[in-house]
Amino acid sequence: MKIAFTSCMSTRVFDDQPVWEWIQAQQPDYLVLLGDSVYLDIHFKDGHPMDMTDLQFADHLHANYAELLAHKQFRALVQSMAPKTVFSIWDDHDFLWNDMAGAEAMASPIHRGKVAITSAFQVAFRQALATGIKAGSFPASATKPSLWTFQAMPLPTPSVTLPHNTVLHLSDGRTHRTRKWAIKESAKTILGLPQKNQFASVYNASHPDSVHLFASGSTLGDYKKSFPQDWLWLSNLATQRRTLVLSGDLHRNESSHHSTQPWMLHEATASGAAVRDMVVVGEKRENHGLLDIDDACVTVSLFEKNTLETAKSFQLDRQHWLVSPVGG
Repeated sequence: MKIAFTSCMSTRVFDDQPVWEWIQAQQPDYLVLLGDSVYLDIHFKDGHPMDMTDLQFADHLHANYAELLAHKQFRALVQSMAPKTVFSIWDDHDFLWNDMAGAEAMASPIHRGKVAITSAFQVAFRQALATGIKAGSFPASATKPSLWTFQAMPLPTPSVTLPHNTVLHLSDGRTHRTRKWAIKESAKTILGLPQKNQFASVYNASHPDSVHLFASGSTLGDYKKSFPQDWLWLSNLATQRRTLVLSGDLHRNESSHHSTQPWMLHEATASGAAVRDMVVVGEKRENHGLLDIDDACVTVSLFEKNTLETAKSFQLDRQHWLVSPVGG
């Protein structure tokens, strides 16, 4: 089984996006988009999204998602794959705007309505991906009634059973997220208690030898530094089942390994599919990752401009869940 994963792309930063052709050439069985699939806080025409009316914001969302779904290289990749094999989560730029926390937005009479709208659009985006972007699978306009009446909050966070005794968890790191400052440590969270309880129940019910892929827009560094309760929760899950976090956000590829017992907690970050260093400024980023999973090993390959980054790639022995170099 091959799983491609990446994050952070914008048709409004540059139109030619060869990363999708490179992924397609690998013929993955699944594709996981780890957030910032669109950037709502760049190249806007009606003022910053935080100042838009709800209808202006919906139009802005629709235009961004429609451009990505119509993008020739991205569309070709999705349409080459089987139905229900392309998954999406979100991060700050496709949730609302840079660093916005959902708990704060939900407490604001001005922004609460935008959370409902952006949630409905993320669900509509997921549904279009699941069909292979069939004609009519994405709303033709931002005023389609279903976008305004469908109850998409909180965003669905499914756990998907995959071959080779593997489970993919699609987390929501924005809706329940609190700020990092001016709040007591015990109240800080990325995921929120209901979501954590949901994932924990799936872990508890899973086969003891299963591998769990935890899709997160935020990296483990963000958990560990700013959200200690969620870091302890995820670390505890990793002691129960073999866990590999797939993350985005950084506009570069990285890997990390944490000494939880009896199973280590591993992370692979693939970020910057089609943006620049600082979104619109700097060098082009064209990064992606690939998992090869069988009953014996999980191999993580990270690619920069379609060149394997050997020092950041690694292999996991499923028996002991220990890391070794790719090819080692």
